[in-house]
Amino acid sequence: MIRWIKKYFIPNEGNDHQPYVLRAQSMVRILSVVLFLEIVFLVQILFVFPKTNYFASILPSVVVDLTNREREDIHERALTANTLLEEAAKMKAEDMAARGYFSHESPEGNAPWEWIKKTGYRFAYAGENLAINFFDSKDVVNAWMNSESHKENILDTHFTEIGIGTAHGIYKGKEALFVVQFFATPSISSNGEEIVSRPMERAEASITPKTSQGVAGTAVSVAQTSTNVESHSSLFQQIFSTPRGMNTYVLLVLLTIIALGFVLNIFVKIKIQHPPIIVHGAIMLMVIGSLLVINQYLAFLPTGVL
Repeated sequence: MIRWIKKYFIPNEGNDHQPYVLRAQSMVRILSVVLFLEIVFLVQILFVFPKTNYFASILPSVVVDLTNREREDIHERALTANTLLEEAAKMKAEDMAARGYFSHESPEGNAPWEWIKKTGYRFAYAGENLAINFFDSKDVVNAWMNSESHKENILDTHFTEIGIGTAHGIYKGKEALFVVQFFATPSISSNGEEIVSRPMERAEASITPKTSQGVAGTAVSVAQTSTNVESHSSLFQQIFSTPRGMNTYVLLVLLTIIALGFVLNIFVKIKIQHPPIIVHGAIMLMVIGSLLVINQYLAFLPTGVL
C-alpha cells in the first residue's frame, strides 16, 4: 500500500519524480471517467428526468427517509408513511400537473385538506409542503429546510404520519415535476377510538419561502381503513433520486485525490519539477472544478417550494 502511494502520489527516484496520478495516461483515464459521469448525469436530468416517473429523481420513499433524518437530528420521532396520505398527495400532485397550477389551493379555491378528506383519512393535525422542478430529492428537502415555514412542518411535533406524491405535467409551458408532501396526525386511534384534540391545518401559502400564512379549519370525513407502511429507500433508489448529490460526491473525491497529488508533487521535491506533470494536474483540477460549478448552477435553475 505504501509502495503504491509513493508510486502514484509522492515524487521520488522510483517514479522519476513524476507521480503516476499526474502523468498523461492517468490524466486521460481520469478525465474520461469524469466526462462519462457528467454526460450520464446530464442525460438523466435533461432527457430521462422529464420523460419518466421512476427516474424522475424525486422518489417518495427517499423523501420520507430524508425528512425523517432531519427529525432524528433534533431527536424527534420519525414519521410513518401512511397509504391514505400517499393517495391524497398523489391526487393533489396529479391535479396540479393536469391543470398546470402550483398552489396550496385548487383553482376553485379548495384547500389542500380536501384531498386528504377524499381518502377518508380523519386527522387532528395536517400540513402540506409543495415543490416543483427539482431533479434531486436531497435538494427538495434542503429547500424546504432552508425555509422556516416549511422546516416547521417537517419538524413539527404534532405530526406522526406522512405521505409523498409526485406527478409530471406542464407548468408555464414547460415540463415539470410536482411534489406534494402531506403531514398529519390521525384523529382515530388504532382501536377505533376518537382522539380528542383541536383540529389544525397548516400550509405555507406564499411563494416566497420566508413568509407564511396559517389556514385554520375543521376536518370532517368518512372513516376509511388506512395502513401505515415501512418506507425505507434502497441504495439503488437513493443513487437515482440524488443524481446531483452523487455526481458531486464523486467529483469531490477525485478533486481531492488530484489536489493531493498536485500539492505533494510540488512541495515534496520542490527543487525537482517537471512542467508537463504540473500542467496535467492543473488541467484536471480546472476541468473537475468547472464541472462542480456547472452542477451547482444547475441546482439553482428555476425551482420552487410552496
